[in-house]
Amino acid sequence: MKIAKDGVRSKVRVGYDGKVYKEFRGTDADKRFDNEVKVLKLLESRECDFVPRVIEADRDELLLVTTNCGHPAAGISDAKANELFQKLEQEYGVVHDDPFPRNIMYHPQRGKFCVIDFELATILSDDWTDDQRFQIEWAGLTRSGNRKEENDDNLAVFSSLEGWETRQPLASSVQLTREGVVMAVSDGMGGVKGGAYASHLAVSELRRFLPAWLGDFRGSADPLATLEATVHSLHDYIIRRASLNPELSGMGATLVCSLFFRTEMHFAHVGDSRIYRWREGELVQLSFDHSRVGLMFRDGKLNERQARMHPRRNILSQVIGANCQFVRPQIGTISLHAGDWYLLCSDGVIDGLWNKHISEIIEKGEQSGASVEEVAQSLLETAFANAGRDDTTLILAKVSPEEAR
Repeated sequence: MKIAKDGVRSKVRVGYDGKVYKEFRGTDADKRFDNEVKVLKLLESRECDFVPRVIEADRDELLLVTTNCGHPAAGISDAKANELFQKLEQEYGVVHDDPFPRNIMYHPQRGKFCVIDFELATILSDDWTDDQRFQIEWAGLTRSGNRKEENDDNLAVFSSLEGWETRQPLASSVQLTREGVVMAVSDGMGGVKGGAYASHLAVSELRRFLPAWLGDFRGSADPLATLEATVHSLHDYIIRRASLNPELSGMGATLVCSLFFRTEMHFAHVGDSRIYRWREGELVQLSFDHSRVGLMFRDGKLNERQARMHPRRNILSQVIGANCQFVRPQIGTISLHAGDWYLLCSDGVIDGLWNKHISEIIEKGEQSGASVEEVAQSLLETAFANAGRDDTTLILAKVSPEEAR
């Protein structure tokens, strides 16, 4: 382990697994330990996304294990540091005891500055009682398009335990405080043989690579870095496999992958398969299409109708494999709310459903009390009826308060 700090009040080490290990010592070590754990859990419950997450808290040993917030933000200005500490106080109700740049880190995957070291921080309004506890229910479905028999789409739902995949059914539920879950959809490309094989590899090798990087959900030091590394491994692997068989030359796939655990969803995305979130009647596309048309849509130069009708809408700038020289996945983290719905889907769903149609079907299901599987079936059938030429694949998930044990 690398020693990052060795002082009178604590010793901080960064492990080879990426986790940060903080040993409390000296005067009032137990009180400072309790305070930091409480503050960090409070900030997680309040959806503060620029502080560490607690992985393990051993009170007997006064050892706190957290996620890694990156490296010291050398050269950050006092003004920027002050802005972060003020945001911490004004938006999240926590006053830092040492509001100086030495307690600011930079997280390259998140692309943001983070605040650390909360052992003497003060909570202004202590209305926190316990962690937010969620469970998630999902349903995954796929159907081959009318233009060909073979389905080039693939999907998977799985968990990870100590570096090994635990496959989940395509319709089930888990409690996110106990067990995390990964959901993935892939759409293949590359001719008669290449497309189906590429998406199969993207999903099957994701189930191998991601658990190996992740270990398990509770022990993950940096889920975004893990997802990013996994996508790069997948990309290199599919290119190598394609190089061994001339009939598979140029094969590639899109990938959309979500990792749900505790109070957050972390995602990685390449291509034009999509992730949506429906919350309180509002549908938001979380992923952006890796294409020129997708960029123009994000920049407001095209509306949804123009983007859907654009002749170059299916020309992608980023895919897994397909001789793409460099893959740069979009990654991100979303705080979960009870009542959220998440949709992962291939472009066959988008061909048949506009954003307003997706929102209407989910809202109707929410209001009628329909099951997740029933709403997923409605989305699939409606999309297929409206289009149906392309393979149509989706995973629909709903976040709810955890039921009493």
